[in-house]
Amino acid sequence: MRPKFSLLNILVAIIGAALLVFTIRRVGWAEVVSGVTSVGWWFVLVVILGAVRMACRARAWMICAQDPAQHSSTPALQHPSTSAPQHLRFRDAFGAMLAADALGNLTPLGLLASEPTKIMLTRSRISTVTSVASVTTENAFYTASVAVVLLAGTWFFFQRAGVPPALEQLAEVIVIAIAIAAVIGLWLARSQPALLSRFAPLITRLAGRTAVPADALREVESRIYGVLRWPLGRLAHVGAWEAVFHVAAVAEVWLVLHLLPMAANATLVDAFLLESAGRFVTIAFKFIPYRLGIDEAGSGAVAQVIGIGPAAGVTLALVRRLRILVLNVFGLIRLARA
Repeated sequence: MRPKFSLLNILVAIIGAALLVFTIRRVGWAEVVSGVTSVGWWFVLVVILGAVRMACRARAWMICAQDPAQHSSTPALQHPSTSAPQHLRFRDAFGAMLAADALGNLTPLGLLASEPTKIMLTRSRISTVTSVASVTTENAFYTASVAVVLLAGTWFFFQRAGVPPALEQLAEVIVIAIAIAAVIGLWLARSQPALLSRFAPLITRLAGRTAVPADALREVESRIYGVLRWPLGRLAHVGAWEAVFHVAAVAEVWLVLHLLPMAANATLVDAFLLESAGRFVTIAFKFIPYRLGIDEAGSGAVAQVIGIGPAAGVTLALVRRLRILVLNVFGLIRLARA
């Protein structure tokens, strides 16, 4: 499979680079270069805000990885697979987040590369059962928070006059997709199907064993579905960290826009619209390494619709891409030390 993925990466990179060059040429090289330059040393704060976002998800993951016995009077099911240390430290979670994000951006596998990376990098601190359950749970919280952001962004977007039909149809697709996802989520919560048994070979490889006991799989599923019985305080705690993640993202967009001469009058609503659009692009095109060219084209189109000009959107996407590259360097270093 490696040669196929290498060829795919090269092909996607060529197409993405062509789209990137076309997008920048359309809005003007000089204006984009001037915008990136105007960020200057404020780029350090942009990187810090990006790191804060990773830290927020790491904190949410830590809460999801806590022993159920800490939040319930009912003892958790004990199994030999859970005899490993059950305390996920912040530095371990944060480092795994950075490494997983780097691997997810570098390969067309997306989540299929990033999420198993978190499990593998933390199995010396928590058991595979706890790791799989907590990673899945945190992703569910994150997905729900993204759905809220996309719905709010779509509502604000519809309030804008002169929205092109193509973007209006895209917004409608987002709403429909979120509604379908919500229905699937409710079905899973009510029926609680034993889905993990289908992924037993993958879990076996992550655990480094010849076979994963059936009761270990049942425990993973029990912990995931057990979220519905969590105390309200624990649910709110995880949700709060996911909310701060999005607040930091909007703050990052707003900061960059105010550093650009062509978008100095941008509002928080403008920043929120660009962030929600960017979040959709990230999810929809996760399989494209670094979403090369896609981020710039999408951000430029949305920026033009909301009245701050496509050059501001393209420049914003480029600055954020540079931030991603910087953080991914630290993620690769963490991966190399594993």
